This record gives sequence, structure tokens and C-alpha cells, in this order.
Amino acid sequence: MADNKRQKRGNCGGVATTGLDTVSLTVGTAGHIDHGKTELIRLLTGCYCDTLPEEHARGMTIDLGFATCELPNHRRVGIVDVPGHERFIHNMVAGASGIDTVLLVVAVDDGVMPQTIEHFHITRLLGIKSGMVAVTKIDLASESRIAEVEDQVRQLVKGSFLDTCPVVPVSARTGAGFEEFYNAFVATVDRTAERDATGAFRLHVERSFVLEGLGAIVSGIPLSGIVRVGDTLQLLPKGDTRKVRGIQVYGQDGEEGHAGECIALKMSGLSQDDVNRGMVLASPDYFKPTRFIDAKVHLLPNLGSAIKPRTAIRLHIGTSDIPGHLVLPELKPLAPGAESYAQFQLKYPAVVAPGDFFVIRSLSPARTLGGGYVVAPDEMRLRRSRKTWSDEVNRREIAFKEPITALAFVLEHAGKEPLQLMELARQAFLNEETATENIASLLLEGTAIELHGKRFVHSSVLTEAGENILRHLSAMHDEEPLKVGFPRKKLFPQLSAGKLVIEKALKNLEEKGQVKLTAQGYQVLSRAPSLSPKQAALAEKITAIYNETGLASPRKDQLAEMIGTPAPILAPVFDHLVQRGALVVLSDKVVLGENHLDESKKKLLTYFETHESLNSGAAKGLFETSRKYVIPMLEYWDAQGLTKRIGNERMLKKDES
Repeated sequence: MADNKRQKRGNCGGVATTGLDTVSLTVGTAGHIDHGKTELIRLLTGCYCDTLPEEHARGMTIDLGFATCELPNHRRVGIVDVPGHERFIHNMVAGASGIDTVLLVVAVDDGVMPQTIEHFHITRLLGIKSGMVAVTKIDLASESRIAEVEDQVRQLVKGSFLDTCPVVPVSARTGAGFEEFYNAFVATVDRTAERDATGAFRLHVERSFVLEGLGAIVSGIPLSGIVRVGDTLQLLPKGDTRKVRGIQVYGQDGEEGHAGECIALKMSGLSQDDVNRGMVLASPDYFKPTRFIDAKVHLLPNLGSAIKPRTAIRLHIGTSDIPGHLVLPELKPLAPGAESYAQFQLKYPAVVAPGDFFVIRSLSPARTLGGGYVVAPDEMRLRRSRKTWSDEVNRREIAFKEPITALAFVLEHAGKEPLQLMELARQAFLNEETATENIASLLLEGTAIELHGKRFVHSSVLTEAGENILRHLSAMHDEEPLKVGFPRKKLFPQLSAGKLVIEKALKNLEEKGQVKLTAQGYQVLSRAPSLSPKQAALAEKITAIYNETGLASPRKDQLAEMIGTPAPILAPVFDHLVQRGALVVLSDKVVLGENHLDESKKKLLTYFETHESLNSGAAKGLFETSRKYVIPMLEYWDAQGLTKRIGNERMLKKDES
């Protein structure tokens, strides 16, 4: 082991052990007061964690201490030393909330004691899955007493995550058993999974302090994510943002800090008075402080009595300690050892994310009641009239177990407006890289749909939008059965979805052959209009008239007299022919048959082969008709982009053939 110098109290394990790789997890001690936790850390690291004057005066750990242990293969790991006295449980929980594996310490002279039991339960409640036990002060006891205490420990941890862990006798005073203890310690670290850094960065502040020449420093163990020099972080619950000017990992300068590492951050424009234990530094706009937290709660089995449906508690989560009430969804007490969904209604806002572990303690007498994990921060107070609340919480709990299901849940509950990737990531509590990777999988399986502008919706939104489009278009066909199609300006206002969703849904319907886009607008293909025999006969008569009259065609209002049919009967047939393109309305007074319009285009193109421009006088000669027909026709071809008007002349547009 390295002969480390004494650490600086505020340096979060601030021994600059250069050239070592950091193991991104933290070991934490647990155990009764005066069982040798601090001495054991000094034996491991050479660091003495009790540096406060009152700790020296009283001979016990009061606040959290930090040290760095060198492991084989040029690695280092951080250790958090917690106080063992019952009065400082709030400090113990603040430290334990950031650890990944526990070193439970039991002195051989006392054996298992009240705080041994409470600390053990707290580590279970905080979701810790790895650890070992050190039986200390073996220089004070016989072999039989050591065996007796080892048996006590085995009984305590039976059936828990420590059931098969190493239980190693050791003396910090004489060093007896240290080699076995150190080997077990290294093996415990090696089998503990490093902290997942895929989420947004979040650090619960353990302490802030001032270093001469550097200014205010904030330290703690990030629960998730990665922070880099130059990043902007948000201080919550205040909401201020500050830049990261410097990072130390276990006291060594670095460019980035990872979840599970003990880090210290120098923040720009931040004084020691601005930040306290319990606050959070996080990626901006990911986390919203809330007074209402939906959670899964598990009560300890040895409480002795049930918990009432609205019980005053202190919630220990991260490094915060907040008074409030535990509210159950039903008016029935919760028995010791039972599990239930519940809502915390707090006096002050907390900053939480799905999966955060917590401990709850009673106010008086102060004792640990249980713990559990956050399902979701909530904006609404739980009211028992909301009968579906537990089902909603259950669905969210299942969804937020994995990044991909969290993203799918957010998309499904986002409504009909598409979300950009970063907003998706924020609502799913993921960093951008993780969100990008998982949205790709959702796109591949068809759960997510990408729209224009890198926006995403759940596939069910597109399905619903498509059904609504078909329903509304069908209703329009019912009202006007001879219409070839309906324009966007008439269809879109009737639909509740956003423009991007509607356009994508229409495209899907076109690809499936259910909807067709005609010159007149959108048409349900199965509802394509067809004329009755009488209407078809009228259509033939109308078409024949316009084919025969050419550029001297009648007005629409003259048809009824010419054919001998009432105008209301002719009108839908005439409109149908216009929509099909068989007739073209150039103005209120001029209607042409399709074939004559095509002929006019050919004449224009032939004319411009030998002429630069065309005026209305020359056009009358070209088309052999009057100004009444020439002007609307020329304006029509201007609108179609074939020609362009310059003064009184028309010229062929260069990009037309």
C-alpha cells in the first residue's frame, strides 16, 4: 500500500495518488459507535478521517470522512467513513446514499449492537447489493468470542445481500488479520459493479468549503452521469446555473468526474454561503424540485406497530433530510414488513429521479421506519379519489427500469405533439448519448416514429391520427360525394394533432393505398367519386359542348338552358368535371375543355420558338379569338409558370421546355 499523507478534510479523499486508475464506485463504512470504523480506514489508507475539533474532543465520528485506498494493478477507490452514533444517523444516511458497497464493522467486545442493526437495515433500504463484514478489535478477545460474534453477524445478515459475504476478523491496533482483510476488501471491490454513468449528471452536495486561492469548492459522489471542465450545471432547488472551472477526483486534478467517484468541483461565481448539504448540482433542465414524490415503500419488519395512512416522517434521500408526511393510497394502516406504493408530501422540495433510494425515519422517537425507491417526482398531491393512482405508478415503475422502456413511456404519454431528442432525454432522465442509442432501437422496432426536424412520436399517435384522418375525410365524402379531393386548409383544422403528425400520418396512408392526393386535395381511395347513369349522361353532354365550342365556349351559367336541365342538378356534375381536369375554369366567364387548353399551350411554345415576347394583340391572332378569352388564358399560363408578364408583354420562362 502507498504510505499516504494525511488527507485534507474537505478534499473528498483528497490524496493526490498520481498514475492510478479510478474505480468508479465508492465503499462506505457502517456500524455502531466506537467499533473501529475510522481506525480501520486509517489502516487501509493511512488517512485519519476524524479531523473536526469536536470529533477529537469527543473521541467519535460526527460527520462524514473521506479517504482513498490504493488497490492492486494501479487502481484506487474512495471510502466514506460514517458516524456510528444514533444522534448522527442523518449524517450516516447522507454518506451511505452515495456508496456502492458496504464495509460493515462489528467490534468483538460489544458484538452486534443497536446501530449495527440499524445501519445494516439502512444499507439494505438504500439498495446496496455488495459488501463485507469486518470483526474488529480481535486483540481484545478470545478465539471463542470471535467465533461467537461472527455467528451473531451471520444471523443478522442471513437472507440479505451480505448473506454469503466475507466476515473477516482484524485488529486495527496490532494489524493482526490485516492481509486477509485487505484481500477480502479488494475482492469485494472487484465484484461490485461500477456506477452506471448513462444518466444525466447529478451530484447531491455533501459539503462546500473554501480553499485559499481557489474559492468555493463543492464535493460529493455523483449518482449518475459525467461532468467535464467547462460544463454548465444547475444548482437546485435554487435553479441558478454555474460553469465548472475545475475538477478533482480523489484530490487529483482531472478533466472529468464520473458517477460513483468522490469528486470536488470548483464552480464559477459560487460562494460557500450559496450552497449547502442537501442541494444538488445537475445537468440543466433535467430535474425539477418537487414536494410530491411517488414511491415504493418497504417497512422494516421489527417496527412493532403499523404505520398510519398519513404519518409524519423525515425523508432521507441523497444528502437531504426533509420533514413531511407519508401518504398511503388507501385508508388502511401499513403493517410492519409490508410494501406499498405511497406518496411523500414534503415541507420543502426535493430533487429526485426514478430509482433513487431513500430511508424514512419517524420524528419522535427518532427511529428508522423503512425505505424504498422513487418511482417518479409528481406535480400533483395524491388524492384518494384518484382510484387509478396505484396503477399509474405501477406502469411508470415498470417503464423506468430500463432506458429504452423509459423513452417509450415518455413518447406514449407526450400527447400528440412530437418531442425533440433532448426533451425526450430530459423526461426519461437520460443523457443525450444514451437517448440517441435507445431511440434508434425504438425506431427500428417501430415503436417510435421520426418526423421532420428530428422530432419523435409514439407509433400509437400516428395510428390514431391516421384513423382520425380517414374518419374526417369519409365524412367529407358523405357531404360532397362527387368531390375528387379535399384541400389541406379544409381537412387540417378538423384534426386535433399537430401539423407534423398529420403530414406523416397522411404519408403513411398514401403508402398503404388508403388515401390519394389529387390536384384537388386528399381523397379516401375507396371513396373515389363515381357518377350515376343520369349524371354520366349529363357529363358527356357538358364535355361535348366545351369540346365543340373551343375558344368560344359558354359560361357555366348558360349550360342549364343549353342542355335543358336545372342548374342545381348540373352544378355537382360540372364541379366534378373541373376537379377531374376535364374542364378548366379560367375566370367567372371563361371555361375551356382540357383538350383546347392543351392546344393553347402547344401554340404558345411554337410561337416562342421564333419570338421573344407576346402581347395581347398578337395573342388574339395566335388563338383566333377575342380579348374576352385571350386575357384569362394568358393569366392562367402565367399562374402555371409557363410564361411571365413584363409590362404588357409575355415571355417564356427559361426553365420551361
